[in-house]
Amino acid sequence: MVTLLASYGLAAYVTRIFAANSMELRNISIVLVNTKRDNFKMTIFSLVIGTILSVMLLIIGLTPLGTWLIRDVHRQSQEVSDTTCSIIAYLSITPLIEAAAYYYEGGLIYHKLTVYAGAAKFADFLMQVIFVIGLLFTPTRTEPVLVPVSALYAGLIARLILAVGFWYVFARDKLPVTSSREKPLTVGQGICFWFPLTLVRLAQVLGRPIINLVVSRNLAVNVSEEAAAQAVAVLTAVYPTSRVFFSWLTDLRTVVPTFHKQTDMHPKFKMKFLTLYATSCTLLVFLINIILFITPGVAYGIMTKVVVGMRSHLSGILLAKKKTIYLTPSAIFRFLSILLALATVPKLGLSGANLGVTCLEFSFAVELFFVALACVLVKLKPDLDITSCWKRNKPKPEDVTLMEAAAAVNPNDSSNNTGAPHAPP
Repeated sequence: MVTLLASYGLAAYVTRIFAANSMELRNISIVLVNTKRDNFKMTIFSLVIGTILSVMLLIIGLTPLGTWLIRDVHRQSQEVSDTTCSIIAYLSITPLIEAAAYYYEGGLIYHKLTVYAGAAKFADFLMQVIFVIGLLFTPTRTEPVLVPVSALYAGLIARLILAVGFWYVFARDKLPVTSSREKPLTVGQGICFWFPLTLVRLAQVLGRPIINLVVSRNLAVNVSEEAAAQAVAVLTAVYPTSRVFFSWLTDLRTVVPTFHKQTDMHPKFKMKFLTLYATSCTLLVFLINIILFITPGVAYGIMTKVVVGMRSHLSGILLAKKKTIYLTPSAIFRFLSILLALATVPKLGLSGANLGVTCLEFSFAVELFFVALACVLVKLKPDLDITSCWKRNKPKPEDVTLMEAAAAVNPNDSSNNTGAPHAPP
């Protein structure tokens, strides 16, 4: 059982690295998509991204690359390595499914149809529970790997069907075919908006696998491979359990882009109200964990909830302003902070799960600092724009032609900055 739990934990985190990038496609449909033409382009873009991620994951699961990653890099046994690679291959389609599901979920959030987006998520959870319970009474119970994998796919497919169905029924007709106020959205603009968010998400999801890697290697070298597998199994159970009461705080960053804008059917909410809402949610989660203070292992990570809530709200402000490029430093420094903590914290005598949680807490704090710094910079310098690749207000080609023609007719006009004096009348 320890071997199976360790294998599933390693496979889940490797899969999460690729599938998490699909989650950021939700922000494209929330912030950038304003017409049906934009939606068509970004739907194709999302499916292409999901397909690429799924193929990469399948390569890891079916080639010696996966064996090298688990057996050699993580110093796990051959049994754990083989089981992990099989699970990775089974889960290789999840990035494609999640890419489509998250994109249409963002389309529902864009129109403030959050009830339907939440219903799709709840259906995901409900289907997983039903499948796990149901498969335990079938012959598949003798193949423990197939039970969680089948339940995961059942939940994802249910969420995808509901998200797409709700979007077509309730949101599709609310989008105009084209917009006379803005130029059509291009794939390049979508990439420029999505790529910084991907870097941030990649830095966030890489934290736990890197911590697992260091803990596993240290115990495998200093103790035994069995101790390494046991530590990874413990971390596999600890990470999801600790996220039960605060994982939804990450969705706070979709609140500002969605509700801090005026639409034809919904008013614009003030930033003070949205900040108060985010603060209330964060304090609620913090109080829940205070109640659970005496639970072993929970008290150690209480401050995580405050950091995650603040980080999500500030990230949402940058999303609403289409300043995602300013989130890039937070991703880089979070990744570097994990490496720094893993190199220095063991010298303080910490090891195992305590080492992993401490490094994770430190990286959260560093990321929050740089996200807050980016918000301050945008507040003080609102006109500062280090990139304009997703701007849509560039002059049209015909406007540029008219301006050049006017300059040729009136070469001494004040708009022609040549420095020549005006001719006398």
